[in-house]
Amino acid sequence: MQIPSAKVIEVLHSVGISRLYHANSVATACQFMKGRSLLSRGICERKGLKQTPQASDSLDKRYSIWFDVFMDSVDIHDRAKRANAYGPVLLVVNTSIITQCYTGAIWVTKCNPTRWSGTNSDARWFQGAADLKSGFVKGRFDQMIVIRHNGGELPLQNHLEEIILDDPKHQDAEGTDTYSQSVGALRFAMSEGQLDVPIRRRKCSHACGCTAAYTNQSQRRKMFDPHGA
Repeated sequence: MQIPSAKVIEVLHSVGISRLYHANSVATACQFMKGRSLLSRGICERKGLKQTPQASDSLDKRYSIWFDVFMDSVDIHDRAKRANAYGPVLLVVNTSIITQCYTGAIWVTKCNPTRWSGTNSDARWFQGAADLKSGFVKGRFDQMIVIRHNGGELPLQNHLEEIILDDPKHQDAEGTDTYSQSVGALRFAMSEGQLDVPIRRRKCSHACGCTAAYTNQSQRRKMFDPHGA
Protein backbone atom coordinates (compact mmCIF):
# COMPACT_ATOMS: atom_id res chain seq x y z
CA MET A 1 0.00 0.00 0.00
CA GLN A 2 1.19 3.49 -0.85
CA ILE A 3 2.52 5.56 2.06
CA PRO A 4 3.17 9.35 1.85
CA SER A 5 6.87 10.09 1.48
CA ALA A 6 6.85 12.47 4.45
CA LYS A 7 5.53 9.69 6.68
CA VAL A 8 8.15 7.24 5.42
CA ILE A 9 10.90 9.78 6.12
CA GLU A 10 9.47 10.43 9.58
CA VAL A 11 9.61 6.74 10.48
CA LEU A 12 13.10 6.26 9.04
CA HIS A 13 14.49 9.24 10.93
CA SER A 14 12.77 8.16 14.15
CA VAL A 15 14.89 4.99 14.17
CA GLY A 16 18.10 6.75 13.13
CA ILE A 17 18.13 6.03 9.39
CA SER A 18 19.37 8.87 7.20
CA ARG A 19 20.78 6.83 4.29
CA LEU A 20 19.38 4.19 1.96
CA TYR A 21 21.30 1.54 0.03
CA HIS A 22 21.15 -0.21 -3.32
CA ALA A 23 23.56 -3.06 -4.16
CA ASN A 24 24.28 -4.28 -7.66
CA SER A 25 26.99 -5.60 -9.98
CA VAL A 26 29.66 -3.39 -11.53
CA ALA A 27 28.12 -3.73 -15.01
CA THR A 28 24.62 -2.74 -13.86
CA ALA A 29 25.87 0.05 -11.58
CA CYS A 30 27.74 1.54 -14.55
CA GLN A 31 24.42 1.82 -16.40
CA PHE A 32 23.00 3.69 -13.41
CA MET A 33 25.94 6.10 -13.44
CA LYS A 34 25.61 6.76 -17.16
CA GLY A 35 21.89 7.40 -16.77
CA ARG A 36 22.32 9.36 -13.52
CA SER A 37 19.49 7.30 -12.05
CA LEU A 38 18.61 4.14 -10.23
CA LEU A 39 16.81 2.05 -12.83
CA SER A 40 14.36 -0.77 -12.35
CA ARG A 41 15.08 -4.18 -13.85
CA GLY A 42 12.22 -3.67 -16.27
CA ILE A 43 13.45 -0.30 -17.53
CA CYS A 44 16.96 -1.67 -18.14
CA GLU A 45 15.43 -4.51 -20.15
CA ARG A 46 13.14 -2.17 -22.09
CA LYS A 47 16.03 0.15 -22.98
CA GLY A 48 18.28 -2.74 -23.97
CA LEU A 49 20.85 -1.92 -21.27
CA LYS A 50 23.25 -4.53 -19.97
CA GLN A 51 22.33 -5.76 -16.53
CA THR A 52 23.52 -8.74 -14.54
CA PRO A 53 20.86 -11.45 -14.14
CA GLN A 54 19.45 -11.87 -10.63
CA ALA A 55 17.89 -14.95 -9.08
CA SER A 56 14.79 -12.91 -8.20
CA ASP A 57 14.06 -11.73 -11.77
CA SER A 58 11.29 -14.26 -12.45
CA LEU A 59 9.61 -13.42 -9.13
CA ASP A 60 9.79 -9.68 -9.84
CA LYS A 61 7.88 -10.28 -13.06
CA ARG A 62 5.38 -12.63 -11.43
CA TYR A 63 4.53 -10.16 -8.66
CA SER A 64 4.46 -7.10 -10.96
CA ILE A 65 7.41 -5.37 -9.29
CA TRP A 66 9.68 -5.65 -12.36
CA PHE A 67 9.45 -1.90 -12.97
CA ASP A 68 9.94 -0.87 -9.32
CA VAL A 69 13.12 0.50 -7.71
CA PHE A 70 14.24 -1.15 -4.46
CA MET A 71 16.40 0.30 -1.69
CA ASP A 72 17.50 -1.16 1.65
CA SER A 73 17.57 0.70 4.95
CA VAL A 74 20.75 -1.10 6.01
CA ASP A 75 24.12 -2.08 4.52
CA ILE A 76 23.43 -5.81 4.32
CA HIS A 77 27.06 -6.73 3.60
CA ASP A 78 28.29 -4.96 6.71
CA ARG A 79 25.52 -6.24 8.96
CA ALA A 80 25.47 -9.86 7.74
CA LYS A 81 29.26 -10.14 7.35
CA ARG A 82 28.92 -11.63 3.88
CA ALA A 83 28.86 -10.54 0.25
CA ASN A 84 25.58 -8.98 -0.80
CA ALA A 85 23.82 -11.39 -3.18
CA TYR A 86 22.88 -8.52 -5.50
CA GLY A 87 26.42 -7.28 -6.04
CA PRO A 88 29.62 -5.70 -4.72
CA VAL A 89 28.74 -2.10 -5.63
CA LEU A 90 26.76 -0.32 -2.92
CA LEU A 91 25.16 2.99 -3.86
CA VAL A 92 24.60 5.08 -0.74
CA VAL A 93 21.89 7.73 -1.06
CA ASN A 94 20.40 10.23 1.36
CA THR A 95 16.82 9.61 2.44
CA SER A 96 16.00 12.99 0.87
CA ILE A 97 15.87 11.13 -2.45
CA ILE A 98 12.29 10.08 -1.69
CA THR A 99 11.04 13.55 -0.81
CA GLN A 100 12.97 15.91 -3.06
CA CYS A 101 12.47 14.00 -6.29
CA TYR A 102 9.24 12.99 -7.94
CA THR A 103 9.11 9.35 -6.88
CA GLY A 104 5.53 8.32 -7.49
CA ALA A 105 4.19 5.95 -4.86
CA ILE A 106 6.34 4.75 -1.96
CA TRP A 107 5.69 1.27 -0.60
CA VAL A 108 7.58 -0.66 2.09
CA THR A 109 7.83 -4.45 2.12
CA LYS A 110 7.19 -6.49 5.24
CA CYS A 111 9.03 -9.47 3.83
CA ASN A 112 11.26 -10.19 0.85
CA PRO A 113 9.35 -11.06 -2.36
CA THR A 114 11.23 -14.38 -2.40
CA ARG A 115 8.97 -15.31 0.54
CA TRP A 116 5.69 -14.01 -0.85
CA SER A 117 4.35 -17.32 -2.12
CA GLY A 118 1.02 -18.10 -0.46
CA THR A 119 0.77 -14.70 1.27
CA ASN A 120 -1.64 -11.80 0.81
CA SER A 121 -1.01 -8.06 0.50
CA ASP A 122 -1.21 -7.52 4.27
CA ALA A 123 1.75 -9.87 4.77
CA ARG A 124 3.74 -8.46 1.87
CA TRP A 125 3.41 -4.70 2.40
CA PHE A 126 2.99 -2.26 5.27
CA GLN A 127 -0.60 -1.07 5.00
CA GLY A 128 -0.15 2.59 5.94
CA ALA A 129 1.77 5.08 8.05
CA ALA A 130 0.51 3.70 11.37
CA ASP A 131 1.39 0.13 10.39
CA LEU A 132 4.87 1.26 9.30
CA LYS A 133 5.45 3.19 12.52
CA SER A 134 4.56 0.24 14.71
CA GLY A 135 6.22 -2.49 12.67
CA PHE A 136 9.33 -1.07 11.01
CA VAL A 137 12.56 -2.39 12.55
CA LYS A 138 15.95 -0.84 11.77
CA GLY A 139 18.27 -3.38 10.23
CA ARG A 140 15.65 -5.92 9.17
CA PHE A 141 16.65 -7.01 5.67
CA ASP A 142 13.13 -7.89 4.53
CA GLN A 143 11.82 -4.36 5.00
CA MET A 144 12.70 -2.55 1.78
CA ILE A 145 11.77 0.88 0.46
CA VAL A 146 10.13 0.45 -2.94
CA ILE A 147 9.52 3.26 -5.41
CA ARG A 148 6.53 2.29 -7.53
CA HIS A 149 4.67 3.71 -10.53
CA ASN A 150 7.28 6.37 -11.32
CA GLY A 151 8.46 5.06 -14.66
CA GLY A 152 11.17 2.88 -13.12
CA GLU A 153 13.76 5.66 -12.82
CA LEU A 154 14.93 7.48 -9.70
CA PRO A 155 17.35 10.40 -10.31
CA LEU A 156 20.58 10.20 -8.29
CA GLN A 157 22.01 13.68 -8.76
CA ASN A 158 22.37 15.55 -5.44
CA HIS A 159 21.31 12.46 -3.51
CA LEU A 160 24.06 9.90 -4.20
CA GLU A 161 26.56 10.39 -1.36
CA GLU A 162 29.15 7.71 -2.09
CA ILE A 163 29.82 4.30 -3.56
CA ILE A 164 31.21 1.50 -1.39
CA LEU A 165 32.97 -1.15 -3.48
CA ASP A 166 34.00 -4.63 -2.36
CA ASP A 167 37.59 -5.70 -2.95
CA PRO A 168 37.77 -9.32 -4.17
CA LYS A 169 41.56 -9.27 -3.72
CA HIS A 170 42.14 -10.75 -7.16
CA GLN A 171 44.41 -10.19 -10.15
CA ASP A 172 43.97 -11.79 -13.55
CA ALA A 173 46.68 -13.61 -15.50
CA GLU A 174 47.92 -10.30 -16.94
CA GLY A 175 48.22 -8.79 -13.48
CA THR A 176 45.16 -6.54 -13.74
CA ASP A 177 43.69 -5.86 -10.32
CA THR A 178 39.92 -6.52 -10.31
CA TYR A 179 39.15 -3.83 -7.75
CA SER A 180 41.11 -1.16 -9.66
CA GLN A 181 39.46 -2.18 -12.93
CA SER A 182 36.03 -1.83 -11.30
CA VAL A 183 36.87 1.61 -9.93
CA GLY A 184 38.00 2.70 -13.39
CA ALA A 185 34.81 1.45 -15.01
CA LEU A 186 32.61 3.20 -12.45
CA ARG A 187 34.53 6.47 -12.73
CA PHE A 188 34.32 6.39 -16.53
CA ALA A 189 30.56 5.78 -16.32
CA MET A 190 30.22 8.64 -13.83
CA SER A 191 32.06 10.97 -16.20
CA GLU A 192 29.58 10.07 -18.94
CA GLY A 193 26.69 10.79 -16.60
CA GLN A 194 28.32 13.91 -15.14
CA LEU A 195 28.28 12.52 -11.62
CA ASP A 196 31.13 12.88 -9.14
CA VAL A 197 31.00 11.04 -5.84
CA PRO A 198 33.67 9.24 -3.79
CA ILE A 199 34.29 5.52 -4.31
CA ARG A 200 35.34 3.93 -1.04
CA ARG A 201 36.98 0.53 -0.70
CA ARG A 202 34.98 -1.60 1.71
CA LYS A 203 36.84 -2.51 4.87
CA CYS A 204 35.62 -5.75 6.38
CA SER A 205 36.21 -7.35 9.73
CA HIS A 206 37.96 -10.72 9.98
CA ALA A 207 34.55 -12.29 10.56
CA CYS A 208 33.31 -11.28 7.08
CA GLY A 209 33.11 -14.06 4.51
CA CYS A 210 32.93 -11.94 1.35
CA THR A 211 36.47 -12.66 0.12
CA ALA A 212 35.79 -16.40 0.18
CA ALA A 213 32.65 -15.86 -1.90
CA TYR A 214 34.69 -14.08 -4.58
CA THR A 215 37.17 -16.92 -4.97
CA ASN A 216 34.58 -18.53 -7.24
CA GLN A 217 35.65 -17.45 -10.72
CA SER A 218 32.21 -17.43 -12.34
CA GLN A 219 30.69 -15.49 -9.45
CA ARG A 220 33.57 -13.00 -9.46
CA ARG A 221 33.23 -12.41 -13.20
CA LYS A 222 29.47 -12.05 -12.92
CA MET A 223 29.75 -9.39 -10.23
CA PHE A 224 32.88 -7.46 -11.27
CA ASP A 225 33.16 -7.68 -15.07
CA PRO A 226 32.25 -4.15 -16.24
CA HIS A 227 31.14 -5.51 -19.62
CA GLY A 228 28.79 -8.07 -18.11
CA ALA A 229 29.87 -11.67 -17.68
